[in-house]
Amino acid sequence: MAQRLALPFGALLVLSACDLGGGDLPSLARRAADHSLALGEHRPSRSEAETVGALSAPVARGSASFAALARCDAPGVVFKDEERSGADRHMTPRLCAALTRLSRLVGAEWPGVELRVTEAWDDRGEHGPTSLHYEGRAADLTTSDRDAGKLGRLGRLAVDAGLDWVLFEDASHVHVSVARGRPPRAW
Repeated sequence: MAQRLALPFGALLVLSACDLGGGDLPSLARRAADHSLALGEHRPSRSEAETVGALSAPVARGSASFAALARCDAPGVVFKDEERSGADRHMTPRLCAALTRLSRLVGAEWPGVELRVTEAWDDRGEHGPTSLHYEGRAADLTTSDRDAGKLGRLGRLAVDAGLDWVLFEDASHVHVSVARGRPPRAW
């Protein structure tokens, strides 16, 4: 009888490829990564503050910190803009770059559907006292068709797009955030 070994997931992929006669490892990896986050699940497993850093200070409109935020006009991204102030388009350049990558993944996954940002930088105090929305390092996301059934998969795509912390927060959105002052993750 064969002895069972506890192996890391990556080793199992390699062994599976060998068992399949050297199968297509990239497609095996894609299939293994092709899953959704469960409601309440976040990646990585550490807390948001441990992963991306805690809030330093809220960014005030017109301040030097506000001038450092980017106005995100990425193609394939729609903004809810319930404030009618454009606040949700303001974010760190790192967050804008990651959302741009995510928008391409969303379009590839669901043709005709776009990434929808419901909240990003918050200058109205609508989030908890330590929220990274106040620094423009967090965003709340859905898809343009507002299909709640897509949120778990959207969370996984956000991980794939390089968002530093991703949470399938509730049945209405996925929350994402990025680290401060660190270069974007290499792809």
